[in-house]
Amino acid sequence: MTALSKKHSLYLVLAMSAMMWLTRGHHMASLAYLPDASWAIFFAVGFYFSGISVAILFLAQAFLIDYLVVNRLGIGQSCFTAAYVFLLPAYLSMWFAGRWFAKRYALNFGAFKKFVLAAFFGIVVCELISSGSYYVMNVPGDASFTEFGSRLIQYFPFALEITFAYLIVGLVSHLVVIAAYQKTVHSQKNK
Repeated sequence: MTALSKKHSLYLVLAMSAMMWLTRGHHMASLAYLPDASWAIFFAVGFYFSGISVAILFLAQAFLIDYLVVNRLGIGQSCFTAAYVFLLPAYLSMWFAGRWFAKRYALNFGAFKKFVLAAFFGIVVCELISSGSYYVMNVPGDASFTEFGSRLIQYFPFALEITFAYLIVGLVSHLVVIAAYQKTVHSQKNK
C-alpha cells in the first residue's frame, strides 16, 4: 500500500470518523438510519494506517459514541455488559485483517480475491468474538453451542452483508481516487 500524505491521511480519518458517528448505534437499517459501519471502518483503518494509534482513536470514538447513546439517549443499555470489553479484540481482528490485506495489495484480480478472503475471515473472527462473548457472558448457565450456532446462523449473514456492502463502497471509492490520481499524474507528465 502506498503511504498517504499527512493531508490525505487527515481527510480519510475525518471521513471515516464522520461515517462512524453517522452509523454507530443503529444496528438495523431503516429509512432514517444507516446500519453500523464500524467493522468496515476498522478494516479500512488497518488497510490505510499501519500504526495502532489510529485504531486506538477509532476504538475511543466507538466507546464515546456508545457511552453517549446509552447515557444521554437511553438507547441500547442491554449492550453495555461485561462482554463489552470483548469488542476490543473483535474490532482489532478487523484491523488485523485490513493490515494483512494491505501487505498483499495490488491493482489486479488476485488482490481482489485476497481482499475478499481477508474481509471474510476478519468478519468471521469479529462475529465470533463479539457475539460469542456476549452470548456466553449473558446466558452463562444456559449457554449451549447449539443455541449459539442457531443465533450465529440467524445474525451472521446480516453482519456479512452489511460489512461487505460498506467495504465494496470503500473499494470502489479507493479505485476511483487511484484512477483520478493516475490520470492527473499522467496528464501533468504529458504537458
